[in-house]
Amino acid sequence: MTIAFLITLFSCDRLKRKGHDVVDKTQEKISETKQKIVDKKDQLVDKAFPTYDNGKPDTENNKKRFKEHLQVDLTDDVKNIYAYGDFLGADYKVLISFSCDKSTINKIISTKKMQMTTSKDDDGLFFLDEFKWWDKDKIELLEPYKVGKEAEYWQYLWYDKKSKTAFYEEYSL
Repeated sequence: MTIAFLITLFSCDRLKRKGHDVVDKTQEKISETKQKIVDKKDQLVDKAFPTYDNGKPDTENNKKRFKEHLQVDLTDDVKNIYAYGDFLGADYKVLISFSCDKSTINKIISTKKMQMTTSKDDDGLFFLDEFKWWDKDKIELLEPYKVGKEAEYWQYLWYDKKSKTAFYEEYSL
C-alpha cells in the first residue's frame, strides 16, 4: 500500500509539473502574440501619423524619417539627424537636418535625381517655424540641389562642405 501511495504521489507530481509547463508555454505564446499585435499597431500608426522628433537628434523616429524621405540607407557617417513634419491642411512640409560625408550627399542626389539650381531666386519654401538646427542664414549662402514637379511638390538639399551639415526640405503645393 505504501508503494501504491508513493507511485500515485509521484504520478500526481509529474502531472502537476506537466500542467505547469503547459501553462508556462501558453503564457509565453500569449506574451509573444501580444507583442506582435503591439508592434503591428505601432507600425500602422507610424504609417498613418509619422512621428518627427524636432527637439532631439538621432531618435529612432528621425532615423526612420531620414530613410523614408531621403531614400538612402543610414550609414555610419550620418549623425545629428533632426526632423520636422507639418501635415496640417492640404499641403505638407518636411525639414531634415543632419551631418554626413559628401559621399552620402552624392547618393541622395543620385537616388532622387536632383539637379543643382541655376536661379538665385530658387531657395525653397519660406516658413515661420524656428529651429536651432535649421540655420536659415547658412542655407541662404548655399546652392541647393532640387527635384520636383510644378504645382505638386518640391525637394531641396543644401550641403555645407565645411561643417558637413546637410539641410533637406520637402513640401507640396
